[in-house]
Amino acid sequence: MDREQSPPPETSPEDETRDPKIAAHPMYTQQPRAAFAPKYINPGPPTQGEKPSEEFFILRPPLLQQAIEEVQCRLSPDEDGKLQSNWILTQVSHWNTECELLAFLCERSLVLCYYDFVGLSSSRLFRVPLNYIDTVTWGPLSYPRTALKKRAGPALQVQWDKLRAPPSFLSRWNPWADDLPYIILTQHPGATSLSGLQDKCQLEPFKEHLVELVRRAHDRSPLPGRANGPLILQRPICMETFLGLLSMVSSSGQLGYAKSRGGFGF
Repeated sequence: MDREQSPPPETSPEDETRDPKIAAHPMYTQQPRAAFAPKYINPGPPTQGEKPSEEFFILRPPLLQQAIEEVQCRLSPDEDGKLQSNWILTQVSHWNTECELLAFLCERSLVLCYYDFVGLSSSRLFRVPLNYIDTVTWGPLSYPRTALKKRAGPALQVQWDKLRAPPSFLSRWNPWADDLPYIILTQHPGATSLSGLQDKCQLEPFKEHLVELVRRAHDRSPLPGRANGPLILQRPICMETFLGLLSMVSSSGQLGYAKSRGGFGF
């Protein structure tokens, strides 16, 4: 009577690829990465003593220091003179949109820098000789009733060449016009942060230092017809934004600031 043949033992794919010359290890297989999948680790909140990253790139000290050093290399000793102070402010355009900038107060000029903190390069510099500044206005922004976005808090309007004709119709309706004889500045949102740079974001100390330097510049290099020095006013600053859809969209997303946006930075 023939003996019944037993079925061959079951083999797994791992047994088929196993090298017969290497003995099986009781703990490790020959394919330790066959079923491996990486695990994502949530960094969690900052540990005790660790400072959280600043939301605004301009308030991160290494980036700010790099921007200041880059702009300082482009200052002219003849046109600007010695650097007196630097500030972090916000510009409000005639279309009521905002954009952060670095302001440099020098002996002879006010230099405004629009710095690209994503590309880490100075995108545009704007220089105004201090003895050209003839009117400095301090006060709240005044809007028409129909404006959708109205900013609270004080603002500073710096005006030069008051004898120039008013801006043309095309300039007033061009959001990117750069031939307006004034600039409006407000306080940067970082003034309330815990970065240690709050003093650089304050608008009123900047105004006081600016007025002091403008008066010195007028005494040192007066222009014809402006021998009486700058005119310092305290009154509402008129904004001609009658609707402001662009301003409302830009302000709600803070598009004028380089900041972290949950995985995106621009």
